[in-house]
Amino acid sequence: MSRLGLVSVLLCGLASPAWADAPIDKEEGEESAEDMRFRALASLGDRERAAGHPRAAARAYMEALDVRHDPLVGGRLGVLLVTLGRPEFAPEYLLDAIHLATTSAEERGEFFKAHEAARAQGAWIELMVSHVGAEVTMDGEPKDTGGHTASWFFVRAGEHEVRAKLDGYEEVAVKFTAPKGGNLPVRITFKPLPAPPPAVPAVYEPEQEPPKSVAPTVVVGETKLSKQEDPFGDDNNPDANRGDGEKKGVRGSVGAGPVVVFGVASWSPAVGLSVGASLRPSEYVSLGIEGRAAWLTTAVGGEPISAMTAGGIASVCGHYRWFFGCALGHLGVINVDFSSQSYKPASFVNFKPGAGGRLGARVRVTPSFSLNSSADVLGLSSGLKIVAGETVLAEQPPVMITAQFVGVWEF
Repeated sequence: MSRLGLVSVLLCGLASPAWADAPIDKEEGEESAEDMRFRALASLGDRERAAGHPRAAARAYMEALDVRHDPLVGGRLGVLLVTLGRPEFAPEYLLDAIHLATTSAEERGEFFKAHEAARAQGAWIELMVSHVGAEVTMDGEPKDTGGHTASWFFVRAGEHEVRAKLDGYEEVAVKFTAPKGGNLPVRITFKPLPAPPPAVPAVYEPEQEPPKSVAPTVVVGETKLSKQEDPFGDDNNPDANRGDGEKKGVRGSVGAGPVVVFGVASWSPAVGLSVGASLRPSEYVSLGIEGRAAWLTTAVGGEPISAMTAGGIASVCGHYRWFFGCALGHLGVINVDFSSQSYKPASFVNFKPGAGGRLGARVRVTPSFSLNSSADVLGLSSGLKIVAGETVLAEQPPVMITAQFVGVWEF
């Protein structure tokens, strides 16, 4: 950050109302640079949260907590972590805030509600280590136990692995499954390394000439580097940006919403409803099926002739963060009705199979509910021509264009 930018942030923080738990025991004008930076970052987090920018607010709160610990800032950060779909990082902040933060009863209630929501997504792990001073990692990331023999951690429900190392003892690895909303004790018991073999006295051997031909030795190695996970994702790392709250593993969804179709006997819009379900076996692929129907909002060719379409669509979609694209297969009909007011009553059903593609975007509202907006183009097996007597009222090419807005519930 430039010097001018830092001064601006500090001034904004000083201009904001006081909110911290404890007053600073210094005379006016003697506030330390550390206190000024903390207040500036915490005030920035409050403004971003009030403006509806939870991700930016959470980053500001985290930077403030890097300067110094404060249970009120930690509690507000914990609420945002639950909102952003990262409940495994929130309970420790929220418990601290519930017990220690000086705030209103209403905000303390928000801390408790957020803690219960996070609690339902994971479990508290009581880690018990047989020896003091062990170096502990959880799922490959360091865990600060302070070298104690007992400590508590909150983890998301599912499979995990804890490892511990201590000089003079064998490394220990324990795998466990964390239940939702439960507590689980995990024990680490060290075993001493076997005693080294007794030293063998050195014996002098004369130097020998090396063999004339020595096969080269090739050593192939692999180094894996890990990085501390950012709870909010990294814009340059798609594997880390899952702060929309998505669940891991195979999951399904159902959804419904309005649809507008162009190309049903004319280019005037046909309005209706789409209902569908999908199965997502991986983070990047989903399989879906949906049914939809739409009715033309205007008469065909200005005559008392109505039209509608109905059918089913099968889809195979690829997902990348909030964006998705699909290949579509369509089995449906276009129905045309001639009114008895001007014509001999008649109804024609035209079977129209086809295929096409879809592009869309998703906005996650909660960990289980999202809003999808998409547009697709379908090429049909044939066009549609409507003739009254010798007059051609409509001649529609074999194309339908659709826009839809769907609410989706995942489970």
